[in-house]
Amino acid sequence: TDMDATRQRAEQAVTDVGSTVGRADELVGRAEGMVGRAEPLLADYEPALVALAPSLRRLAAEFDATEVDALITLIDRLPQVLGHLDDQVLPALKGLENVGTDVHDLVDTVQDMRQIVKGFPGSRLFRRRGAEEIAEDEAREGAGG
Repeated sequence: TDMDATRQRAEQAVTDVGSTVGRADELVGRAEGMVGRAEPLLADYEPALVALAPSLRRLAAEFDATEVDALITLIDRLPQVLGHLDDQVLPALKGLENVGTDVHDLVDTVQDMRQIVKGFPGSRLFRRRGAEEIAEDEAREGAGG
């Protein structure tokens, strides 16, 4: 009869509602779990994200795709660059630490030798001849080059 059909439909609706409520409870439980995990992370990172927001907006507005690609390439090559820096450049620079002192010592030695040579009899003649030879060599190089 109509009453039985209505009762069956009502029972089916109650069953369907029960199933929907069960699924909703499951989804609420999962959402609570995600919120529980996300809340402490957001609390930890919120001050930094708020502080970085203007800079990030500026970066997003200023960078184009080629610059992003170049930055990615730079980041990818950074370990290799740092390796070369540590293995080759820094040791070479370390070797240059004493160059200033060495050059100063060399200048002092040349000055001492100059004073000794100036004390030799006839040293002006030698210097003049040396200057003339240098001038001739330079003239030859200028004419030939």
